[in-house]
Amino acid sequence: MLALTGSYVCMNYVYYLLANWCFLYLVQERHFTVLESGWLASTPPLAAAIGAGVGGLLASVLGRRYGVRSGLRILPLLSLPAAGLLQFLAVDAASPYLAVAALALCFACVELNEGPYWAAIMHVGRADTMAASGLLNTGGNAGGLIATPIVAYLSGHHAWTQAFLIGTGFAVVSAAAWLLVDPTRRAGSDASGAAAS
Repeated sequence: MLALTGSYVCMNYVYYLLANWCFLYLVQERHFTVLESGWLASTPPLAAAIGAGVGGLLASVLGRRYGVRSGLRILPLLSLPAAGLLQFLAVDAASPYLAVAALALCFACVELNEGPYWAAIMHVGRADTMAASGLLNTGGNAGGLIATPIVAYLSGHHAWTQAFLIGTGFAVVSAAAWLLVDPTRRAGSDASGAAAS
């Protein structure tokens, strides 16, 4: 459960970076007008909404086809590194419109993982799903607590490349943590097994 929550903390650095800071990035770094930035900054959240829905569907299909343990890992192991790469491509893109497209695809890749995270925590938590979900959700909010001061400081110094490169690192760590996640193992199973012996 802790590996899953730690992964969710890292993923949510990227989530909050994209959800809260795209507008300012487009104004400061890509030099769009406020009106243009307003319209263009709506593109990543729209892509994220589509990604979340598609991710839930894919998590169900993959979980049934490959089993819960392997099936739920597939999306995070593929889409989170892709999100990291897309952040790098966004800040390196010569065209500001290409940067917006990369950010939108990045946010979609991030949100593809909501289904796997919540399915995994329900499998791990079983009878304690509410408490387990509360822990996971707290981890998600912690990602926002981490992202906000870092991105605020870096954006204040027009160091957007660093903000997104940190996001790339968080995305990769988030994916790697899924290698430690076993949704078939119930929370507290070691403790109950030790007590029984």
